[in-house]
Amino acid sequence: MFEEVAELSDCTIVVVEDSPLTQKVLCACVEDICNVVAFESAEKAVEYIKLTLPDLVLMDWMLEGITGIEACTELQKDPITARIPVIFVTSNIKENQQEMCWDAGAVDFISKPIVARTLFNRVITHLKYKKQADQLREYSYVDGLTGAFNRRLFDSDLDKHFRSSKRANSPLSIIMLDVDYFKLYNDEYGHLMGDDVLKLFVDSVHHQIRRPLDAIYRYGGEEFAILLPNTPYTSSLEIAKRVIQSFFESAIAHNKSPLNYVSVSAGVATYISSEHTKMTHLELVLNADKALYKAKGNGKNRVCGAN
Repeated sequence: MFEEVAELSDCTIVVVEDSPLTQKVLCACVEDICNVVAFESAEKAVEYIKLTLPDLVLMDWMLEGITGIEACTELQKDPITARIPVIFVTSNIKENQQEMCWDAGAVDFISKPIVARTLFNRVITHLKYKKQADQLREYSYVDGLTGAFNRRLFDSDLDKHFRSSKRANSPLSIIMLDVDYFKLYNDEYGHLMGDDVLKLFVDSVHHQIRRPLDAIYRYGGEEFAILLPNTPYTSSLEIAKRVIQSFFESAIAHNKSPLNYVSVSAGVATYISSEHTKMTHLELVLNADKALYKAKGNGKNRVCGAN
């Protein structure tokens, strides 16, 4: 099963343990596998996990502040952090306590006192499961030509981020983008070079969006979408401007365009639940799409906003 998953050094393990001695032991047991980050409190660990999306969590049951069970339950509320395997390291091994671990969403538990070889092997196994699941998910959701995520994942992520934004009253922004005069480019230079333009555009975008949850999707043909969770409208406008400016500076010749080079237009829209109480996720896309066509109508190679 794990033939294609041999390299784990790029993974990250988060250790959550409030005993300095036990924390040191846990880190020593797994530090030869990959990167290890340790926390004494679950509150700080959860904040870090949501921001960086590590590959595995080793969690003590009893902690100051919120417990390991409560922290694991919190991570399960978000479909993205729910994918991160949590292994409880605990001296509580009674049957009902084991049930609590499973119910909270843990994938395994290890009893104290710690047996180093057992911990090492179980961590290796769960990291391989996680990495293989990530690979399969990527294969299923990645556009084969450009390397951007596909429309199927866009629809799923949009719904998920919209619900999360509504629950937390945090902004969700979307950028819709379209390559200008793309049909004319294909007619002049051929579809193979047109394909190269789309791939170069996605590569360019990846240099501009670097947070774990920010992502670009191939929406259809030469149209793309960028989802920016927890990003206000003004920041999204700036990101969109950087995206189109950076790509235009690639200076890909296009003698059928009045701009002489391949360019991209963009439309931006932002949802905040307290301000848009009746807006749906589909209306958010529609607003960004309207802004995109406004940008194209105003001369292309520019950004327009819906807000």
